[in-house]
Amino acid sequence: MKIPDYLKEVEHAVTTVITEIHHEIDQLAALRSELAKLTAATDDGYRRVEFLAMNPVLDDDFLGTAIYWDTYFGADKDRFHKNIETESAAQRVAAHEFSISALSGSLLQFGKQGISLHFGKKRVGCPDGRFLDGMTLHEVIWQARNQALHWEDGTFHPPTEACFQTLAKTAPIFSQYKYRSLAYEIVLLLGWKSLDGFRRDLMLLNV
Repeated sequence: MKIPDYLKEVEHAVTTVITEIHHEIDQLAALRSELAKLTAATDDGYRRVEFLAMNPVLDDDFLGTAIYWDTYFGADKDRFHKNIETESAAQRVAAHEFSISALSGSLLQFGKQGISLHFGKKRVGCPDGRFLDGMTLHEVIWQARNQALHWEDGTFHPPTEACFQTLAKTAPIFSQYKYRSLAYEIVLLLGWKSLDGFRRDLMLLNV
């Protein structure tokens, strides 16, 4: 099957997978941003209280006490509830880490399958496409899919190990390939944030 034909067949599935991957990540980022603002407000309030406690001559009309209770019932209370919310979100993310990893692995599988259908399992005649930290595009897609599939049993073929060892020279996180799926990190490296990114790369391999 030619790559353009393959892309038409998988367009909806690839779009759905990419959307789901990034949806959870965006939610957590927004929640962490809110928590950081509340934490800053709380810390600032308590710093002012401590300063006035150490300098009572400056504490007119028990300003320090007022600030303390305002912080306690305001930003600190909000932060307490936001912490609960954040912990809950973190637990949800932890629970969904496998899902995110699996979705990323599925996305790599879509890429690998397109290459396989066009060039066969030996990828005879497959162009380089582009280079990522010293590795060709099709090699990264192929070996990353294998890593995501086999990391738990640790049965890596030499090309998979060589690929990740090369990537790790630039991005040390890829040295963790023996211990967890790095499918999501590879998706980030590839820049597959949308169908366009996925399509662009596969079309680079089209001959």
